[in-house]
Amino acid sequence: MSNRRAHRWLTGLAMAHALTASAQSAPPSLSTSPLCAPALSVTDVQPRFRFERDCGIDPHRLERFVADANRAAHRAHLPGSQRVALAKAADWMFEAMPEQGFDAVAPIVLALAAQSGERDEVDFVALAHAWTERYALLRWRTRVVRTDDPLEPQVDAAIAALDLDGAAKLFAAELAEPGAPDDLIAARSFDAGIVEWLRFSPRRSLAFIRVAHVLRPDDPGVAELYGDLLFEARLLEQAQPVYESLVLRYQVLAHGKPERWRPRFAGALAKLGRLYAALSLPADAEMADLRALGMYWSLAREQPVRFGPTVADLLGTLGALYRDADQPGDAIDAYREALKLERALVRHDARGYTADLATTLNDLGVLYATAHRIDEARNAYAEALDLQRALVRQNALAYESALARTLNNLGNLDSDAGRLEQAEQAYGEALAIRRKLAQESPARGASDVARTLTNLGVLYRRQGRSSEAEHAYREALRTLASFESAAPAAIGAERARTLNNLGVLLSTMRRLYEAEGVFRRAVALYGRLTKQEPAIYRGDYVRVLGNLAKLYGEMGRKRDAKTILKTMAKLQHDAAESS
Repeated sequence: MSNRRAHRWLTGLAMAHALTASAQSAPPSLSTSPLCAPALSVTDVQPRFRFERDCGIDPHRLERFVADANRAAHRAHLPGSQRVALAKAADWMFEAMPEQGFDAVAPIVLALAAQSGERDEVDFVALAHAWTERYALLRWRTRVVRTDDPLEPQVDAAIAALDLDGAAKLFAAELAEPGAPDDLIAARSFDAGIVEWLRFSPRRSLAFIRVAHVLRPDDPGVAELYGDLLFEARLLEQAQPVYESLVLRYQVLAHGKPERWRPRFAGALAKLGRLYAALSLPADAEMADLRALGMYWSLAREQPVRFGPTVADLLGTLGALYRDADQPGDAIDAYREALKLERALVRHDARGYTADLATTLNDLGVLYATAHRIDEARNAYAEALDLQRALVRQNALAYESALARTLNNLGNLDSDAGRLEQAEQAYGEALAIRRKLAQESPARGASDVARTLTNLGVLYRRQGRSSEAEHAYREALRTLASFESAAPAAIGAERARTLNNLGVLLSTMRRLYEAEGVFRRAVALYGRLTKQEPAIYRGDYVRVLGNLAKLYGEMGRKRDAKTILKTMAKLQHDAAESS
């Protein structure tokens, strides 16, 4: 790793798995009473949702909720995996707020479902967790922030009953009162901002929280939520000074009262690392993540149940950071340590952590393959596949997509190793799953289908099956054509890759003029993509230009080849300058 201190932490983290022996996951209920909470099935979600625990609630009310949830899922074109995630999110919210009652929580769950568009995949479970955490914060504040304002009891009652529209109106009335001191305006603006976020109005929420931050810039709680909302709104440059100041503030507080403030300090460092990564500042992201990792490791030794999973998550974050920075050795180190922790977590909560373990094994397999550690890659994929097949037997809708991804990666490994029959088998199984998933949600599944078809095309070309290779490439292009306007960068990159491979195939088949047209289309796509994200696409752009220059040489068009080579030289010079 570029920071040598990481080695000391990572080697010590191997011990941390023993500290997670009692790790369990359960939603932090807002209620202390053992009330029954209704629960949707997370396996039986198609063609419609179904309650597996009804808690004696009137069946007509449950059926009305199911019908509304199905309509929301249909409008958003949710695939099976997203319907499973929505059911899990609903169950979390029902269990976290049993005192509020089914009729009060149900509209919130339906509003949660409406946050997903056809092409924007929402992490429903993470959103549900954030919602209940911020609602708990709001309830706590209504108990401790008190004045003699006669509207306050009405505000408290509205929030307790989940009447968020009513609470928003009452906060507006309070904020309109003349002569209030700045501290009171800040407190009311902060609470109003939380209410607006809970109403799924992020812009209004941000406006209120910004007022609170202006009036109380040194309040760490206000600053943290302000930074979080800026990050969620992708206002990254505005979030940067907020998070940086917050880290410094928590550092001072943690020095004075470490038991109270160290977790908040570590969390702020992790958020700062995430922000730096989003801003394409990998060195800064690494430093922030390593500091957070060191603190969380120390906390995990004292409170393994609470902080052990966070250590594993941060190691995965570091692994991805090193992978994207083309540091496969460091990435492998980080993922291997995450793997040790996740194995320990699975031993004590298989349901909660098996999917994460399989994902880490898949990611580690990709890194081993990149480092040409073929046997280790194959072993990682094999273990991941065993876990994922077991998960698919339990809940196919939730886990088939991950299984297909690992199969596709195994196909790549076998294809590169010359195990062409095994590669074809892996690709075939992955393609069958991805075709099925694409039928549920074409916009989401098209790029995955096309990627596996393109990989199959490469395999067929290596086997001399030119006609089948061409068919696979052209089917991939047809699959992508309808969806490029929805996701131009992702779909455009996949189309460019497929066009380049098709051009290579046509060249070997001596269909040179067809190959030229295909290469030129790939060049145009990579040219646009490189202008947008040069660090990601410049290498691919140079590669397809090289193929076109080679083609012109074979066609005797030396002047055209020379022009292309000049463009390549400039791109390579720009790459050297930027590095």
